[in-house]
Amino acid sequence: MHIRPSDETQTQGEQASGKVETKETAVQPDKPELKHSVVWKCKDKACKAWVREEFAESEYPPCPLCKGPTIRSFKFLPDMPKKKTRKPKAGGSKK
Repeated sequence: MHIRPSDETQTQGEQASGKVETKETAVQPDKPELKHSVVWKCKDKACKAWVREEFAESEYPPCPLCKGPTIRSFKFLPDMPKKKTRKPKAGGSKK
């Protein structure tokens, strides 16, 4: 039996399927789409904290870690799904 040089480097799974996966054909995991997002980041260079604007508790939020002042900035972040708000049930009191 004669073995071709390319067969020697294939794994058993590749030999069985007859397919060789290369960098170009490798399946890439789905990367989330990045969106230009407004964030508040700490002014202190030693502190790396930041918070998305939609999660800020006030108009000018303090740093979530060191409670120092923050500045408005931008980051490319994955989009956050919108929270669904629940409607209160009608006739809320029980008898």
